[in-house]
Amino acid sequence: MARGDAFDVVGFDADDTLWRSEDDFLAAEAMFAELVGPYAPDGIDVLDALHAIERDNVAVSGYGVKAFALSMIQAAVTATRGAVPSAVIGRLVDHAHDMLMQPVELLDGVPETLAAVGRTHRLVLITKGDLVHQLRKVRTSGLEHHFEHIEVVLEKDVATYRSILREWQIDPARFVFVGNSVRSDVLPVVELGGAGLHVEYHVTWEHEVVDDHDGGFVELGSITDVPGWLAGS
Repeated sequence: MARGDAFDVVGFDADDTLWRSEDDFLAAEAMFAELVGPYAPDGIDVLDALHAIERDNVAVSGYGVKAFALSMIQAAVTATRGAVPSAVIGRLVDHAHDMLMQPVELLDGVPETLAAVGRTHRLVLITKGDLVHQLRKVRTSGLEHHFEHIEVVLEKDVATYRSILREWQIDPARFVFVGNSVRSDVLPVVELGGAGLHVEYHVTWEHEVVDDHDGGFVELGSITDVPGWLAGS
């Protein structure tokens, strides 16, 4: 019996699993440091300030480019004690707008993988972030037709997955989820009784890093390994 026979539905994360995302945030952070750093007092690490404000703001503004833009503006003002010029704030806002309009860049092998897995299993997409931006990326990616259900959530934890699977009438024990974040894509699904496939991306947002966990999931080298894993025994 193939391993995949144990599952009815395969779920996929979006950002840094199907398409590139974190690279854009890293580039924006470098720009932020370059523009804001000269106006900060000696001894202030503007990137540390930005990261701290991002973490604090998650509960208020969630995830995504818009939340990140708000954190950049707040960090620029607080780290410089209000000395940052309005022109710099304007450039930060313009860059965030450019990020929102940037074309989707699919990762290698994604379309072929979804097509292959979709021939044997029902597919769903669960991602977190800004609703408007995430749905725009899904629509313009050319991948939307692969998925039976698509959900954009505020947080990806056990309660969220439980609620979604109940709504979609999916047995957690018959569900496997594929994603790049151990914290958001793998551990909650495993705790719920499903299976997790971790496909590491070359860079991970520090908020998603988990160093202390009990495992219980599978590490794959590439998303293109998913069909073979399902076909294995």
